Amino acid sequence: RDFAFDGVFAETASQLDVYEKIGPPVLQAFISGINGTILAYGQTGSGKTHSLLNTGPRIEDAGLLPRIVVNLFTEIAQDATHSYEVQAAAVQVYNEEVDDLLHLGHHSGAGQNLYVQNGGSVPGLTWVICRQPEEMLNLFARAHANVVYAETLMNKSSSRSHAIFHIRLKRSARASAERAPGQRVSRTARLNIVDLAGSERVKKSGVEGVHFREATQINNSLLTLGNVMSALAARKTHVPLRDSKLTRILDGAIGGNCKTVLLACASPLSAHAQETQS
Repeated sequence: RDFAFDGVFAETASQLDVYEKIGPPVLQAFISGINGTILAYGQTGSGKTHSLLNTGPRIEDAGLLPRIVVNLFTEIAQDATHSYEVQAAAVQVYNEEVDDLLHLGHHSGAGQNLYVQNGGSVPGLTWVICRQPEEMLNLFARAHANVVYAETLMNKSSSRSHAIFHIRLKRSARASAERAPGQRVSRTARLNIVDLAGSERVKKSGVEGVHFREATQINNSLLTLGNVMSALAARKTHVPLRDSKLTRILDGAIGGNCKTVLLACASPLSAHAQETQS
C-alpha cells in the first residue's frame, strides 16, 4: 500500500526539525489573519503529546506548541504597523462532552459539557489575554494538567480525551499606518493545536468499564475526523462536521483557505505495524 506525505521525519529527527517543517507556514498565515489547525494523530503511545506539547527540561526538547507561542510573540513584537491582542483558551473533548480546561472551577465540575456553535465557537469558554509567551505557556500547562489520563496495557499515561489549545489573535492597523482603500482595519484569526487521544484496539489496551466507553468514544470521533478529512480532500459538497464534538470545534479552522497540518505519529514497534498501516 502506498501513502503520500508532504514530508517524512526519520527517527533521528529533532523537535526543531519537526517545527521548521510544520510551524512557520501555519504561524505566518495565522498572523496574517488566516485560521489554522495542527493535529497530532496516531495510536496511543506513539509520541503525539511529546511532539506537540513537550516543554523540556532542555530547550531543544520543546514541542510544536511552545515553539509556536514563543515565535508568535517574537513576530508580532517586530511589527511596527499593527497592534495585536493575543488570547488563549483550552478545551478537552471527553466522552463527547466539551470541558473548559481553564475554568477556575474545573475541579468542582464547572465549565463542563459546553455547547459548540456553528463555526466552532463555544459560548462561555474561558479566554485569557496574554501579553508574554510565559503567560500563555503557563496557562496551557495548567490546562494540560486538567486533561483526563488513565493507565492501559499499551500506555501508562494514556490520554482519554482530545485536548485542543486555542490561540486567538486580533490584528489592528495602527492609526499612523497607511492603508490601501477598502483594507480592513482589524482582522481576527484562530489557531488550534490539537493533541488527539490515541486510537487503540480494546483487546490490546485491555480497558474495561468506564475506560472501555472512553476508548469507544475516542475511536468514533477519530473515525468522524477521518471522514471529514476525506470529504475535504475530495471537495465534497457535504462535510460531516456535525457528526462529533471534535469536528464541530474545528469548524472554520480546517478546509477552505485555512492552514491545516496533520502530524501522523507512528509507533516503531513491529507489534503495532497493522495499526500504523491502517
